[in-house]
Amino acid sequence: MSPLRAHLSLARVSNTPTVVSNVLAGAALATSLAFGWPIVALCLATALFYTAGMYLNDILDVEIDRQQRPDRPIPSGVVPLPVAWGITGAMVVAGLALVATTGMRATVAAIALVATIAVYDAWHKGNPIGPLFMGGTRVLVYVMAFFAFSGAWSTEATLWCVVMLLYVAGLTSIAKMEHGPAGFRYWPVASLFLPPLLAIVRDFSPGVIVLAGVMVGWTVFSLGFVYQQRPPAFGRAIASLIAGISLLDGLLLATHGEWIAVGIALVAFVATNVLQRWIRGT
Repeated sequence: MSPLRAHLSLARVSNTPTVVSNVLAGAALATSLAFGWPIVALCLATALFYTAGMYLNDILDVEIDRQQRPDRPIPSGVVPLPVAWGITGAMVVAGLALVATTGMRATVAAIALVATIAVYDAWHKGNPIGPLFMGGTRVLVYVMAFFAFSGAWSTEATLWCVVMLLYVAGLTSIAKMEHGPAGFRYWPVASLFLPPLLAIVRDFSPGVIVLAGVMVGWTVFSLGFVYQQRPPAFGRAIASLIAGISLLDGLLLATHGEWIAVGIALVAFVATNVLQRWIRGT
């Protein structure tokens, strides 16, 4: 593995577009979108936080990987452990500096986001509430972007944060089923269909209905890799559901009439799927 591909593999760069759509969605909960410096800073910062989290995950799993996946970048020696630590720290510092330019409230949310990422990476194996921590990282992107533009929290923001939390917790729980008891294989599925339901309840317009149908279809397609394919292809299903996060963001943006941003979210969805063919997303 070349050093460049090793770093891209550590970063799981294929999923990075989904955090860009997260920022747009969180900002749209607070205000009408204006594509200026705050949005750019938040997108860059969130990409850095996400990438740092991916590096940290491999850093903390290095002993397990030495036994089970010795070809991974760190145990194989392509990326030395001190280098991985240094890159992780630099990305966190750079990300916080970027968010600081958008305001104190957003910076506090960013610190909470970094802390939640660290807790998840350190404590997700065997942790029954680990999926909630994973969902919490995406929710905190919403919160950070929201507070960069408004200090008055809203019921609408709460609803979408809950839906995002449950969607990501649901897909994370499905991922854990690969090594878990079969009796728990179906309960997380319902959470994956909450975003289109909420979107239609909030805005029963043709554009939203079409986009909700697209997300339902994509979710059913993704779940087919687990519930219809034998043996189940968990990795393929989870990668597809992660790409679906941008569809969730697109639905939120559509209910707020932010159709340019909906287009960006759809581009992020397509880009994630394309990049996953080159760099594994899970």
